[in-house]
Amino acid sequence: MNIIFKHFLLGLILPSLCAMGVPHKWDSGKFKRDKPEPLKFGKDGKFRILHITDIHDVEPEMDDDENREKPESCDIETLNVIEKLVERTNPDLVVFGGDNISGYWEEFTYDLVKSTIEKITAPIRKRNIPLCVVFGNHDGEAGFHTEFQMIQYMEYPNCRSSLNDVNVYGCGNCCITIKSSDGKKDSFAIWLMDSNDYQSKPDGGLCYDCVHDDQIAWYETKSAELKAANGGQPLPAILFQHIPVQQELDGFAEVTANDEYTFERDGNYYKFGHEILEGRIREVPCPPHMEYNHRNQFESWKKTGGIIAAFFGHDHINDFHINIDGIDIYQTLGAGYFTYGKERGGRLIVLDVKNPTDIYTESIEIERITKADI
Repeated sequence: MNIIFKHFLLGLILPSLCAMGVPHKWDSGKFKRDKPEPLKFGKDGKFRILHITDIHDVEPEMDDDENREKPESCDIETLNVIEKLVERTNPDLVVFGGDNISGYWEEFTYDLVKSTIEKITAPIRKRNIPLCVVFGNHDGEAGFHTEFQMIQYMEYPNCRSSLNDVNVYGCGNCCITIKSSDGKKDSFAIWLMDSNDYQSKPDGGLCYDCVHDDQIAWYETKSAELKAANGGQPLPAILFQHIPVQQELDGFAEVTANDEYTFERDGNYYKFGHEILEGRIREVPCPPHMEYNHRNQFESWKKTGGIIAAFFGHDHINDFHINIDGIDIYQTLGAGYFTYGKERGGRLIVLDVKNPTDIYTESIEIERITKADI
């Protein structure tokens, strides 16, 4: 969505939604809400983040499967994954990593989008845990724009995301900081980037999109501001977005089934181009199409400094950890049952204000609770 169209949409569509009875508070086209308390490291110097991605939830009545037990079970199982993850990790912040709803369902209406978002945020809202959101390629696929969805998330007073920090491509690009335990200074940054949805391939059709150049420029400008405020040193940071960077695919090669770290696709075997430090790779990572040279974002991280680790969703059944040029890259298991995959779960991330480069992470799987064949 280009910037001109986005502002047209916000100026035209969203006030119309308000007129239809959606409980938004608008002033000159801007969302108004009370500013929440800043995020802070605990007295022990730790800060716990739960990354939940690819929830893909819908309302069961939208699924026309004759076996009604299937969609009902998918919904029950998905909500159980979210509930159990929050319960087990006791996070200071939850980050939704994109494809939070299955926005490609033709049966979706604005009311159903709203009720689905209310469902998946309920375990977080009832505990009053801060929430951040990034979007994936599917959230707004059927035309239920991510701006509309972000406003639904922002109705929750403890949501820390925004439509955009500045006027750049996409929705939800923002940076939030975590203050020291005493609240006196910013000690860590969390970047939330919209990797957008699709772009046209050179030979026709669509492929996955990426973070655009104006988003990267905003990131570099903001990084410089944080660096200046931090005494000339880059502020330690982690980053969340849905679609991974192209550098994940560096060094891919076709091999035999007997090679280490291989996976099969369409009868052929491939070797991953990086050492897998932990976790599993069960499918080919799906960054933007390799015919495009979408490598600027990762190079920008290296140039500005500060980014210690980046966390992605999109590849539902991968939960690996690799390191590329000194930056840790993590994939997180998908959480939702309305889409493919066997294991479901999320990722706990623990930051330490005294050792900001020493990030503890744990991939967490949640067992099913029903016996339905889903």
